[in-house]
Amino acid sequence: MIKRSLIKALLAGAALLSGGLAVAADPTPLTIVFMEGLEPLCWEENGKPMGEQPEIAQYVLSKLGIKAKFLFLPWARAQKMVEDGEADLMMTTPSKARFAFAVFGKEMTTPNYWNIFVKKDNTAVIEKARKFEKLEDLKPYSVLDFIGNGWTGAYMKTSDGYKIDLAPKMAQLVQKLAAGRGDLTINSSTSINWFLHKQNLVGQIEEIDLAIPGTRFHMTFQVSRKSPWVEKGLVKALDIELKKMKDSGEWLKILQKYKDPYASGRPFKSLLVTDEFYKDYDSYPTYKPGT
Repeated sequence: MIKRSLIKALLAGAALLSGGLAVAADPTPLTIVFMEGLEPLCWEENGKPMGEQPEIAQYVLSKLGIKAKFLFLPWARAQKMVEDGEADLMMTTPSKARFAFAVFGKEMTTPNYWNIFVKKDNTAVIEKARKFEKLEDLKPYSVLDFIGNGWTGAYMKTSDGYKIDLAPKMAQLVQKLAAGRGDLTINSSTSINWFLHKQNLVGQIEEIDLAIPGTRFHMTFQVSRKSPWVEKGLVKALDIELKKMKDSGEWLKILQKYKDPYASGRPFKSLLVTDEFYKDYDSYPTYKPGT
């Protein structure tokens, strides 16, 4: 009996090494990139991935048996790595420019509310901001932003008459706003409020809703067209596991952990029009662990 058990154990070990037993991690390398320092969405702390996006990605990829390398970089560089095929995956907003080099998931990874923020003692600008109906209404004002923000590059170009005053990162942007070094910012409600709490500046800044096209949008998983994971069908598999994550309540727990407005019940409807990106979605393969 002992000999038989020993033989079975040896055979099981050999089968495991050859991939013959329960699904092992896929050996194909996968690199996922994030913008550095964009708390609470994504950042790195003492070498550990932090934030909504990394936690969601870790959860979903683990369900697929995929071990990934997480990189946190300036956003322009991170996105270029996906474009060039040096990185496989990112989580960001669907756009025509990105669709040229990535295939998009359908399932929302995170919602985005972009609102106006003004220093509370700047009452004149606050009164004006409450009447804003379109982005062009911001042109007379000094708008604070952080370097590498693709949203501003898409919607509020300086060449179109916007006055953009850049800070290195979101943390410095919030500090400048609280110090009165700029009229306002239009930016992520999630991130601005996170940094206001972190820097003990709550109560100094007024948030003003601006729900117009461009300020209510969602993010998705996006796989580089040059990645081997496209042919393996990763993007649909990510969507499937993300939907399961939402149904289980685990997704909402992560949003609650990072104080996302969506988790507290703030209404959200993405105003992005994305149908053109999914004409071939149904024809994509679907990755299954072990295949």
